[in-house]
Amino acid sequence: MGAHGEKSDEQASEKESRTPKNSKPSKTAPDRKQSLPKAQDLQPEPSSDELELLRERLGQEEAKSREYFNKLLYAQADFENYRKRLNQEVDSRVEAGKERLIQDLLAIADELELGLKAARDAENASAVTEGLEMVLKKFRDLLAAEGLAPIESMGRKFDPAVHEAVQRVETADAEEGTVVEEVRRGFTLKGRLIRPSIVKIAVHEEEKESEQSELN
Repeated sequence: MGAHGEKSDEQASEKESRTPKNSKPSKTAPDRKQSLPKAQDLQPEPSSDELELLRERLGQEEAKSREYFNKLLYAQADFENYRKRLNQEVDSRVEAGKERLIQDLLAIADELELGLKAARDAENASAVTEGLEMVLKKFRDLLAAEGLAPIESMGRKFDPAVHEAVQRVETADAEEGTVVEEVRRGFTLKGRLIRPSIVKIAVHEEEKESEQSELN
């Protein structure tokens, strides 16, 4: 019995030597899933009064949205009506202007017909000339009232912006490059060029000879 007791002591001492001195008894790891708080635990459920207040506020916001949307529709409809009225007014004014101009031109056409009739029956050509001059003056006054203005060219320096030169005329009586003859009068309408003047400009004989020599 003494030998068996010694073996038991030796085995116990071997187990103690294998076991680390600082080792502690293991504990069971906690369950993380069970330890995490639930969402409903973090935020308490709203009371019935709070839910009713939220519903009331939501209804108010929906009513405001409908009101703003209706106002937007009304504003869009008003703008479309204004645009239509404006276009109609512009078209009406344009048509009225055309009608007035045509009426004035018809009056001039009537006077020209009377002038031609008088020319066929008249023996005095001067009377016919005076009548046609009166009609031409009336026609020019009508165009001037619409903003039409003739371009003054005679004796002025050639300006390519408003003149078209068709010929150079040798002369010593006019300054070089000035307009000495107007073939067709040009016009501006409210300051904007609508037809340039066709003119002849002065050139000195010396310059013309030099140009000919260069060409040859």
